[in-house]
Parts: sequence; C-alpha cells; structure tokens
Amino acid sequence: MKPKILKLSLVFLLFALIGVSCQDEEELPPLKDKQLTVSEIKAQGCKDHLKSTDTERYIELKAEGENRLWVKFVNARFNCCPGEITTNAFIKNDTLKVVFIEQYPGGCNCICDFDLECVIDSMENRKYNIGVYAHRSIYEEPNSKFTFNYSKGLDTTIKISNN
Repeated sequence: MKPKILKLSLVFLLFALIGVSCQDEEELPPLKDKQLTVSEIKAQGCKDHLKSTDTERYIELKAEGENRLWVKFVNARFNCCPGEITTNAFIKNDTLKVVFIEQYPGGCNCICDFDLECVIDSMENRKYNIGVYAHRSIYEEPNSKFTFNYSKGLDTTIKISNN
C-alpha cells in the first residue's frame, strides 16, 4: 500500500510542478501617467549628402547602468534647419512616449536626416508599449510604435518604414 501511495503522491507532485511552471508571469499593474527625466540629449545631422530614399531608418534601445534606457533614432527626418531639437519622455495611457521635437525657425524649404539620442531614467523591469516621435508636434502619429521588455540586458534595433 505504501509504494502505491508514494507513486500517487509523486504523480500529483509532478502535475503540481507542471501547473506552476505553466502559469504566466506575474502581471504588473498598468503604468501610471508621469513625466520621465531625460538626459544626454544629442542631435547629429543634417545628413544632406544622403538621399532620403536610400537611407535605412531604425531605432536602437539599450539598457544603460541602473534603470536607464538609451534611445537612438537613426535618420529621423526634420527640416534641414530645425533650430533646437528638444527631447521629452513620459508615460501616457500605459505607453512610453519618446518625443524629439524641432523648434522650427522657418525659412528653410528642405528635409534631411538626423541621428537623435537620449537617455531616459527610472525604467522598470517590465514590458513597455513605446511610441517614438520625431516631428514638429506631439499631435502627429508616432514614427514607430512597438513593444519591448526592459531588462538589464536589453540591446535591440527596430527597423522602421520610410514613409
């Protein structure tokens, strides 16, 4: 009788372990709307020697130090004399929004590509929906929207379309 009870107990234990291992990751609460700190802002361009139809556009994301996210938008299109390019990052409606905005001074009637970079503080180890904007206004559609998992080893590149 004891071997039968032992075998039955092992079978139940095995099923219990399989059941626990198949459960989804613990659900984190939704992100709360908040302004994030942005540092190390850089804008390199105007790459007027390139034809915009020939350039590949992409966004690089990389974890840096303690809970910091380095963002680089390669070949973002702006007016060829945008004045100052400012950067802002915030969480709104459960989405991380990274915004590069040109302070358009007027007078130039041309477009060229820029490489834009920033570092965002206070990231959490979790899944993020992200929208990356490079415009004159936040009210336009993002250049790219995607989902990523922030963790210490994050290092990814997301190609975006040329429209």
